[in-house]
Parts: sequence; structure tokens; C-alpha cells
Amino acid sequence: MKQILSILLLGVSGIVFSQVPPPEHTTRERTYHVIHYRLVLSLDLEKKECAGHAIITLVPLRPDLDIVNLDAADLNIRRVTMNDVPLESSVRGETLAIALGKPFGLADTLTLDVGYSVTSPQRGLYFIQPDSGVSERQLQAWTQGEATDNHYWFPCYDAPNDLSTSETIITVDDHLTAVSNGALVEQRHDAKHHTTTFHWSESKPHVSYLISLAVGTYVDVADSLGSLPIHNYVYPFQVPDAMRSFGNTPDMIDYFSKKTGYPYPWEKYGHVLVEDFMFSGEENVSVATLTDRTIHDARAHLDFSSDPLVAHELAHQWWGDLVSFRDWSQAWLSEGFATYFEMVYEEHAQGHDAAAKVLHDAQQLVVNSDRFDARRPTVCVRYVSPMDLFDNRIYQKGACVLSMLRFVLGDELFWKSVKYYVHTFAYQNVETNDFKIVIEEATGYNLEWFFHEWLYRAGYPEFYIETAWDKKTQSARVMVQQRQKIDSLTPVFRMPVEIEVWVHDVPTTYRVEITRQQDTFSFPAYQEPNLVIFDKGGQLLKRVTFNKSTAEWLYQLRHAEEASDRLIAIDELQWIVDSSAVRKILESVMLEDNNSDVRRDATWAIGSVKSTDESELLVKAYGDREAGVRAASVASLGRYRGENSISTLRHAYERDSSYAAVAAALRSLTRADSAHRREYLLEGLRRDSYNESIRSTALQGLTEIGDQEALDTVMAFTRYGHGRNIRIQALRSLGSVWGNRDGVVQHILRFLSDRSYDMRRAAIEILGKIDKKEALDQLQHFVGTEKDSRLIKAANEAIENIRAAIQKKESH
Repeated sequence: MKQILSILLLGVSGIVFSQVPPPEHTTRERTYHVIHYRLVLSLDLEKKECAGHAIITLVPLRPDLDIVNLDAADLNIRRVTMNDVPLESSVRGETLAIALGKPFGLADTLTLDVGYSVTSPQRGLYFIQPDSGVSERQLQAWTQGEATDNHYWFPCYDAPNDLSTSETIITVDDHLTAVSNGALVEQRHDAKHHTTTFHWSESKPHVSYLISLAVGTYVDVADSLGSLPIHNYVYPFQVPDAMRSFGNTPDMIDYFSKKTGYPYPWEKYGHVLVEDFMFSGEENVSVATLTDRTIHDARAHLDFSSDPLVAHELAHQWWGDLVSFRDWSQAWLSEGFATYFEMVYEEHAQGHDAAAKVLHDAQQLVVNSDRFDARRPTVCVRYVSPMDLFDNRIYQKGACVLSMLRFVLGDELFWKSVKYYVHTFAYQNVETNDFKIVIEEATGYNLEWFFHEWLYRAGYPEFYIETAWDKKTQSARVMVQQRQKIDSLTPVFRMPVEIEVWVHDVPTTYRVEITRQQDTFSFPAYQEPNLVIFDKGGQLLKRVTFNKSTAEWLYQLRHAEEASDRLIAIDELQWIVDSSAVRKILESVMLEDNNSDVRRDATWAIGSVKSTDESELLVKAYGDREAGVRAASVASLGRYRGENSISTLRHAYERDSSYAAVAAALRSLTRADSAHRREYLLEGLRRDSYNESIRSTALQGLTEIGDQEALDTVMAFTRYGHGRNIRIQALRSLGSVWGNRDGVVQHILRFLSDRSYDMRRAAIEILGKIDKKEALDQLQHFVGTEKDSRLIKAANEAIENIRAAIQKKESH
């Protein structure tokens, strides 16, 4: 049962304590160990029904076990037997209590057969059906178990501290394919009943939330790595584009196997695509479930790659699946590792600078959200629902922690530790301390300090840096002060750091260790340094204030070896971009730097110049081979009304191969050629593009016009039948401009019951930004009836935001 709690739950910024902190959760106690799940099921996708048997083999962990409690929610339990003998059972809340009839001991093995059915479950198992509104909608059924939703479609022990083997025997209509975990043992056709039965078996132990199934109209686009089969289950019309997303999977498997020192551990690997998925992907053992938006055409590939998602879910086959965390507070051991291995593969496939940019973006995400009352440790035992923990504290911060650990240990010892860790705990549960102990055993280091400050406490160092040159001693002094709030959550951080000192155009890198709130370091410098870089390459999760001169920032932009350090220089110089000296260097960097991210950011900076007309230079930048640079160029050209600018924008809009560049050109055309603004926008609404990027841009432009005709058009695109992404954009446009218009809030409230998870989530977030009392009652009703913890969390946040806004307005 869901209750309205006096807790403010923030979507990406974590758990905020309002009046009472969330309850403390520890590892769940259990009285038995499940050895094997055997699910024999029939699915009727038209009736949204799943029926059959869950046959569960277990052993007692306590002497005199006479009751087995299974997790089971909203299941119709028909009969429970053991060795064909009926057993008494009862359901209380989400627990199925089975009386064994007599006590059993530690040496006994029990097999329970639970006959049951479930129709239209509220969580765990989802049925997708085509209808008159969206004829191309798939006929599907698919599951999503993490965190604790699998007991909504089969009785089980639904917590991560038990590992078992499993098999699924799934009967469906014969035009459908059923995909599940492990190897396909048998596929049997029944001509009389027009059904096909798929028998899948996963022979190696795994946690119960990783058991999955997906049923739909699929084509298997097969691949392999040596003897390992790789199966990619896609829709028939996606076959030509499938390998654009999945073609690097064999290389990823090979690379991760080498980096971990542990061969891929399951019978097969593959992907199955599903519609209306609430995540990008889920790491179900041996077969990842992915959103069907993963597949994209060649044009979208210029702006978008599936590799990060595919690498992330594949990495989970080691981290989370092979080595499984013991309880949800330890979830960073899965998500942090998988996120870091995205970066590891990026480094392998695209090079050091590309991986450093991904790391930099992750650091900035954590720094911008993990502030003030939103701070919490990565290892956190206080939460309402396990999904409350699934934000950037365990994903991006977890990855940053592993990157810093690699920096502390060095490559050789880091990868030695990783290999030792996976071999030590394969097919077992782990806690963070297990990882620490393994590293200490592998390296001899005592890392208590590292784990304490980065994982068991919160926040990050906020450095204030000053430098001085002492001519007499011919030395450069670097003063480092930590200015973060020091309290029970956030410590003074101890960390090694690399400081690079450039003297007479020659760089020297020094590795020092910060141990105090204020540290001073001295380095030889026979003349005043050209430049000092603190934390070369951006290894540390941090915020830095370093008041360098303009000359030093320009020198860093021209000479820094790490692209990430050049990007930092652009971030600083963009505020003084109208300086002729700054503009000159940025112009050369925009056209000549060997890193496309640096060229793109320099283009954005040049686009913000106000003192001179930079349109000719931006037209030159449009000739860049990288789509991101071209998009930045045409986005900036919207400030200029000259014929050369407009002709370039028209060319980009009509002919550029990149959807992102076309969308940027459309937005700029409505500004540079404002007389034809509405014409461009209405034409843009007719353009197809990946994830509706062009139509979304057109809707945003109409929203800026803001008249009744624009409102009618935007309102029309919220209707069921349009694509999910464009409906969400239309809904957001309504809330941002017309939220106070009569009837608009009532219109948005309707989407709280929309069949699309993403639409319901968008409606909640939009309502939270409109301070209308009329939304409170329906949001509170939503919280009381909704089953999905992620949506409950978002709705509670929206309620608190509305109340705070109303209170502020009334107080004035």
C-alpha cells in the first residue's frame, strides 16, 4: 500500500529530508535459499494474461522450517503443492505464506509448485497492444524486474541477496517469439492450438530480478564472438538498421573479457527491443532489454551512437549479474561499474580525449546536483523505495570514484585489483567493503580513507587555488584551499593530484598529495610560469575556483595537451569573448583544433560575440566534417540577417545530413529570416527525424510565437496517435507558455492516466512547475493509487513544489 509521506523526493538530485528522514534499510533476512526457478507459463497478449506454474526448488537456512514466505503481489494463487500434495497457503499484502505441513531441516531440499495467474499486472509485466489511435504500435509483453517488481508476475524471493538458476517455458501464439534468459533448449510448435513453446534455461546462478521475458514479433539478427552466440531481437522493419546499433557488441565482449580477466560468463548474449520502456535498458542476465528507440538510421548516427547504452548493459553482465550486490544500498557496485565501463570502452574505441570528455560531463552532472541539502553518500541505507537511490550518486559518481581509484593506484594495480575482485566473487553477493578488502589484498594499500570520503560520505572538494612566483628562490608556489562546508556528511578530502607547471613553454607535471584543508606546494621555476594547471586532465570530482589571468587562459587553450583542459579554458574565456585577443585565439581553435569537442565549444563561444560580425567565420565553421560543429555553427548564425548567413542556413536546413544540424538551422532561420518564421515552422512539423528532433524544434518555435493558432497546433500534437517524443514536447510547451490559460491545467491532468509511462512522467513534472491548486488533489490521488515508485517519487516532488510556490505567492 502506498502512502503520502512527509518526504520530498527529488528526481535527479536525490533524497531530501523534509521532516522525517527515510527509514533505514539493511540486508534482508531470509529463511531459505532458492536453488532453481522453473516458470511454465502461457501468455495471452490479447487478454493481457499470464498463467501457469512457478516451480521453486529451495533449501532451508533455518532448522525446523515449516513456513515459506514468497513475495507475490496481485497474483491469483490457484493451488500450491509439494510432491503433488496440496499445501495450505494464504496471501497477506504482498506475501504468499505457504504452510509446509511439518518442519524441515537444513539437509532437506523442497520443491514447491505454485499454480497461479495474473491479468494486467500493475508492475513487473507489461502488455503493449496496437489500437486505432496508433496502428503501428507493437503487440508485446515484456518484464522489468529491477528493483523489486518481478513478484508482480511470478512468486519469488524478490531481493538481491539470493542467487539461483532459472528456466522459463513460455507458450505464446505461433506468430510470436518469446525471448528469455540463457540458452534456448527447445522450440516446439503445436499446430493444433496454433502456439509455439520456447524453453529457455539459465544454468548459472543469478538474482531473481534479472529473470525476464519478452514476447513480440521479432527477427533474430544473429552475430557471434567465436563460439559465443549473440542474438539481437528486433522488429522486422528494423533489420536493415540493427547492426548500426549492435555491430560493435562482439568487440565489446572481447574487450571487457580481457580487461576483467574473466571470459563472458553466460550461455549467450543479446538484446531484445521493447516499446514504451521506462528506461533505456535493463541488464537482464544474458539478454538485455532495450528501448526500441535504440535502433536509428544512418543520418541519426551522425549525432547519436548506441555504443554507450550497449556497452553499459553488457558491462552489467559482469557487474551486477556475475558479481551481484547484497542489498540496494550497494547498488553503485552495479551501476557505477557499468557506467565506468562505458567510459573504458569509449577510451578503447574513440581514444583518450573522448573518454575524458565523458568523464568530465559525468563530473559536472554530479557537482551540479550534489549540493546543499541534496547531498547523500553513494552507499546510502536510508530510502523509501530502492529506486530512490538510482540517480547520479550511483551512476555518474560511482564511475567517477572508479576513475579516481584508477588514478590513485595506477593502471597496472587498478586492473590487477579488478581481475582479482571478479574472480574472487563470481556468482556471489558483495558489499562495498568486499571490494575495498580485495584491492588491499591485491595491492597492499590501505584504502580506508578513500572509501570513507568518496563512498560512505557525501559531497566533493571545492578548491580555491592561488599561485605565486618567487624570483629569489626560483620557485612557483601553488596554494590549495578546500572551501566546501565541512560537516558530518562532507570531510576534508585527501587525494593525490597532478599539477602541471609550464616554464618557458616547457611543461613539467608533478604529482602531490592533498591532505589538509590548506596546502601549499612549491615547484622549481627559473622564470615566472606561463601557466599552472591544477588537476591536469581533470581526474578529480571537484569544483575549482582558479583566478588565472586572461593571458594564462589563452595560453592553456593554445597549449594544454589534454582536450579537457582546453575545454575548461573555453568555459572561462567565453565570458570575455568580445576581447579581440580572446576572439583571435578562439577563431583559430574553432577551425584548427584536432578535437571536435574543442572546435564545437569554440564555435559556440564565437557565436556569442556581440562587438563584431562573426558570420563569415561561422559560415567557415559550417564546413567542418563533424556534425556537432556544424550544428553549433548554424545555431549561432541565427543572430545574423545577411544573405550569406541565410543562404547557409537554408542549405543546412534543406541538405545537411545531420538531424541535429537541420533542427539547429530551422531554429536559426526563424530568427534570421523572421518574415517567413511561421512558414518555416509549419514546414518543420512535416519533417520526420530521429526522436522527433526537427518537429520538436518547430513546436518550440511556435510556442515562442504564442498566439491562438500556435496554441491550437501545440494542443493537437499532445493527442494520442502522435509519436511519444513529440507528444511530450507539446505537453511541455503547453505548460511553459500557456499554463495559466483556462483549461490547460485540466488538459495536462488528463495525461496522468495516459498509457505511456513517459507521458505520465512528463505530465507530473510539468504540473510541478505550475502553481495551480487544482492540480494538488489529482496528484495526491495519483500518489495514493500509483504502483510505480519512480512516478510516486516525481509526484511527491511536484506536490511539494506546488505547495511551496503557492505559499510563497500568498506570503507576498
